[in-house]
Parts: sequence; C-alpha cells; structure tokens
Amino acid sequence: MKQVSERLRQLRQNRDLSLRMLAKNAGISASALSQIEAGQVSPSIATLEKICAALSLPVTSLFDEPENGIDPLLMPAMNRRRLYSTTSHATVEPLARGLSGKKMQPLLLTLDPGGEVGEHPYAGVKGEEFGIVVSGSVNFEQGGKAYTLGAMDAVYFDPHQPHNWKNAGETPAMILIVLSL
Repeated sequence: MKQVSERLRQLRQNRDLSLRMLAKNAGISASALSQIEAGQVSPSIATLEKICAALSLPVTSLFDEPENGIDPLLMPAMNRRRLYSTTSHATVEPLARGLSGKKMQPLLLTLDPGGEVGEHPYAGVKGEEFGIVVSGSVNFEQGGKAYTLGAMDAVYFDPHQPHNWKNAGETPAMILIVLSL
C-alpha cells in the first residue's frame, strides 16, 4: 500500500492540486485523502477509482512501472505488484507495466468472501470495461440489477454507469478485468 500511497501523492502534486481540491473532485474528505496518501488507511477499490477519476487517470496508473523496451511485457505472477484493500477485502494486481501509455489496462481482482469493490456502485471515467470470472462466483451490479457470474462467465459493460462487484460466496473469487482507454 505504501507504494500506491506515494504514487497517489506524486500524481496529485504533478497536477498542482491541493489535498482539498482533489478530495472535493473525488467526492471524499480531505482528511481521508491525507490518510490514504500517508498510508494510514486502506481505501476501498471504489475510493481509489474515484480519486483516479478526479485525476482523469485509470486506477492502474497507481501501479505504473516502466517497460523493458520493445520486448514482450512478461509479468511472472511472483513479480507482480499487489494492493490489498482491507476495506474492500480485495487484492488488485496490474498485469502489465507501463500502463499509462497503453490502450488496454489489464488487472486481476481477487475478492475475499464477503468482499466488494465499493459500498455503493461507482462509475469510472473513460473507455469500456470487460470482466471474466476466473474462479469463484460474484454478483455484478449495474443499472439497479444484480447478475450472478460463475467461473468463466463474462461481462462487457459501460464503466461510466455505476457498477459494483461483490463476492457473496464462501471462497475467494478472481476476476480478470480489462479496461480500455
């Protein structure tokens, strides 16, 4: 979480935004943003998405690492960065480096039993989104409707519309998500 907190502060400062201004644009309190940047609290995935939306960036920009030139972007599982949100009971893993310069943003989301991306449906900023449940089962919510998705079920949706992912099962659920810009 420390690397993500530091990256968030850096992105905010690079845009010459005060804590209060970014917090206001993200719809959270300045004290909450300060605690997130200081690594004192573990925000929900939805809160991170709101902050990144206020910065006009995808959430994967918090994990950005430089590429290795023109070689294929190999990401061995043991070398991937992981962010665990105690609020969401979820782990997010970016599946590529140099994501800020890419048109696709692949990530792996693992929801613990009872985990959810946000307390309420949330909306993204740009592009389109695709998700496929790799293992377990989840409830996907959008437009006031809930859909139960099991292993290998997929959904392609408009992330501008409020949505949410929840694991109502008794085992962890893994979802491969690809965002387009």
